[in-house]
Amino acid sequence: MTTPTKERGLAKFTMGIGPLLICGFAVPVSNSMIFAALSDLQDKYGFSNAGLGLIAASGFLASLIVQLFLAPFADRGKPKRFVLAALILAAIGSAMFAFGNTLWMFVAARAITGASLGTSGPAIKAIAANIDKSRAAERLGRLRGLELAGFTGGPLIGALLIGPFGLRGAFLVFAVLALAAFFIVLPRHLPSLPTTGESNRLSLELLKLRPVRAAALASLTLFIPIGVYDALWDRYVTDRGGTNAMVGMTFLLYTIPFILLGAAGGRLADRRGAARMTVIGIFMTVPLVFVYGLLNSAWLLVGFAVVEGVIGALTIPAAQSLMAQVAPKGRASAAQGLSGAGDLMAGVLMSLIAPVLYGSSESVARGGLITFGFAALMMAICGTAVALMLRPTADSRSATN
Repeated sequence: MTTPTKERGLAKFTMGIGPLLICGFAVPVSNSMIFAALSDLQDKYGFSNAGLGLIAASGFLASLIVQLFLAPFADRGKPKRFVLAALILAAIGSAMFAFGNTLWMFVAARAITGASLGTSGPAIKAIAANIDKSRAAERLGRLRGLELAGFTGGPLIGALLIGPFGLRGAFLVFAVLALAAFFIVLPRHLPSLPTTGESNRLSLELLKLRPVRAAALASLTLFIPIGVYDALWDRYVTDRGGTNAMVGMTFLLYTIPFILLGAAGGRLADRRGAARMTVIGIFMTVPLVFVYGLLNSAWLLVGFAVVEGVIGALTIPAAQSLMAQVAPKGRASAAQGLSGAGDLMAGVLMSLIAPVLYGSSESVARGGLITFGFAALMMAICGTAVALMLRPTADSRSATN
């Protein structure tokens, strides 16, 4: 039976998180729809393969710039404006894809949708972490599950809509979805962030602080394999005898643990300490990434995605909570923007390096071992640096406790 105390605790926990979850799903799902439609757009409008790269790169670049240079403005006390702006940008970008007919319109549309991610991500993470700092990781874990559901659901939903509604109709559905989310969030209250005289300073200035550098490096480390997956996963699974359906299945199976266990992973970080769980999670992920290079069956790759998803659900909320803990007062969104920008840079660099490493050997087995071995090595090196940088913090907290 639910007691009044538990009911009050539940009300406090859910206060403000609903609109964040709505935005956390609506913006990524609008962004990821394009991955199901790129080849259709290319076939219909006849642009080159280089055009595919321009469309993808414009989204990453716009998100990176926004997170570095605009996220600090959300620290000035009214982050709800950023949440609403992100939903409007997502709707505009989707509508531009619907009515666009040239490569440069699609590049601009992708830049706008990418900017929506950069606008919403730092703000909603900062709000979620500041509602109740004792349960920050739990909220961030729940939020991460919805974000991943959006990223993986977008291509699936888009593929189902393109057939009956065509490209234009499918993109318009996602534009309407973002607008609907805007009008749902508009009347809802969102907590303000603490603000100080430092709240208008750039994110990069936070790198002067050792704990912030450690938290940013930790988040970046966990993103290293994501760059490999973005560039090579389809190719690698196919080379191991897989199909397009199996490729999609791996992303789905990776996401499910975040939806089911993200909040639990966050609670674990809240109890055991975000710094400790982040370091443990990094070094649990390193051998998993290496094992991908050893698996010679597409079905093994599919099944192993669940294992990595479980570890990720227990680790990534801790890393996000760690950044929230070490961010100076009044710099919550700036710190999350810095972390997100680092993630993007790691992903882009690895997406460029991984195909070169994979193609350096004529053997699929050797190419996979080299590529995933390199990613695991980079994670181990960065993870060791994170552990050394966080050790004084962890030791001081242990002494305090």
